Amino acid sequence: DEDDEEVAENTGELSLRGNHERVLHPEAFAAGMPLAGVLSSGYRKLGMLVEHLETRSWEMEAMGGKHRVTADWVLKEIDKFAQGLGKWLKVAGDDKSEILNHSIYSRPLTEHKTMVEFGAFVGYTATRMGRAVQVCYEKGYEDGSILFEDSRLQGCNRVTTMEIDPVHACIARHVLDMGRLSHIVEVWIGQVKDLIPRLGEEYGAMSLNMVFMDQRGTTFHDDLSQLEELGLMFPSCRIVADNTVKPGSPVYNWHTTVSECYDTINYSLNEFLEATIEDWQVVCDYKGPLAGNCGRTRPMPWSHLMRHEAKEWQPEAE
Repeated sequence: DEDDEEVAENTGELSLRGNHERVLHPEAFAAGMPLAGVLSSGYRKLGMLVEHLETRSWEMEAMGGKHRVTADWVLKEIDKFAQGLGKWLKVAGDDKSEILNHSIYSRPLTEHKTMVEFGAFVGYTATRMGRAVQVCYEKGYEDGSILFEDSRLQGCNRVTTMEIDPVHACIARHVLDMGRLSHIVEVWIGQVKDLIPRLGEEYGAMSLNMVFMDQRGTTFHDDLSQLEELGLMFPSCRIVADNTVKPGSPVYNWHTTVSECYDTINYSLNEFLEATIEDWQVVCDYKGPLAGNCGRTRPMPWSHLMRHEAKEWQPEAE
């Protein structure tokens, strides 16, 4: 009835029109709903990025000819967006991307080895890693070192990226789809500490030849320790950790610098599009479980302080 439709409109519920279409009125999104909440502001910003990529891709298709949407094009468009409307978008670009590119191309894509990223965000770095794998395959097809029918037998997806936020993960998957890399890169949703054991189940022991850490810095050392304990890193596996000064990962920096298990270089460079903010990228090569003192327990930097405090609290002998 018309009265029922009017009541539905006033309450912000679904109403029926003449053609029986379901229309959701804006009033249905109350102040307590996610789309109007404080937490949605970040998602709205990311929506601007998706809209920018979609609009530009439609323009590329309209131009036709040699204008194609590729992984390199997606990376350039994200950079352009970050330099314009999306100055809030922090990705591993500029000097950080040069270090990352060198690290990726210096790791040979041996059989049954894969690369992993902790913290996908919008899929920027995953696209860069996937493109590197794609280039290696293209060269292999040209020179005959890789046969197309054999390439599918060299393990599963060559890049795995993890993301705890499901909205970010969906955006990353969409960006990878636009770059035509979904057959190379896979996005897993969940906490890194919960997904690391899955790497062993999916790919087997010593299956990682590169790790890129871009999640919360305070968990870098815990996640690295888990990779060591599960034996997932192949000897000479390269580990690149971003944002180790801002917001910071002091325990991880200490561990990779003093441990004989790693050859480590700490690169000091500027934050992406922030010439006045210094940040570090830590690049280290894993020597293997038998290198140096890897088999012995290594004290934490605060161990001597704990021993000193314990002595102070011990009761004096009568």
